[in-house]
Amino acid sequence: MKQRQTVKQRKPLPASFFLVISFEDEECYYKLKEKAEEIFSQTLYESQALPKWSHEFANFLDSPLGRHTRILSFKRRISREELPSLQKECSKTQDRLRKTDPSFRIFPGYLTPYNLVLASVEEDLHRVYLFHGVFAEIVYTYQGQKWVCQPSAPNFFKSPEVLYFFTNLRESYVLSLEKR
Repeated sequence: MKQRQTVKQRKPLPASFFLVISFEDEECYYKLKEKAEEIFSQTLYESQALPKWSHEFANFLDSPLGRHTRILSFKRRISREELPSLQKECSKTQDRLRKTDPSFRIFPGYLTPYNLVLASVEEDLHRVYLFHGVFAEIVYTYQGQKWVCQPSAPNFFKSPEVLYFFTNLRESYVLSLEKR
């Protein structure tokens, strides 16, 4: 009788955590940034103003989308399985800030050397269910020395400014892994 070799499962590398923030009121954005640094960690990178976040079913949303979009990334690396609890924390903060800015939306995600994943509370064909009402969507895969945007990704991620931000974030992340 042959003995089975057991393969030791390795935990994946920690990921770079980020938030995409869509808003109308600049003051709410800065409140979020301050709160996010209390909850998550110090900001690593903050984008300039980016193209407006869009949603294919914007007409059916409970409030209009904000005219401004920014991305914050954080110094603390996360375990990938933290994404549902981070989404829940973002939802609580979003609900508080929507009392002042009804358009306020927070989209958490993480970046690895191989892909970029965005959390969602909406089910769709291209998303996988994690738990606690949270789904995950692969937005980019890294192939041939560049990000490749998935066909199902929100249009926001197809803009050159957003690709540029995440390319730089990936380079910084990979360099930090090499120093480990």
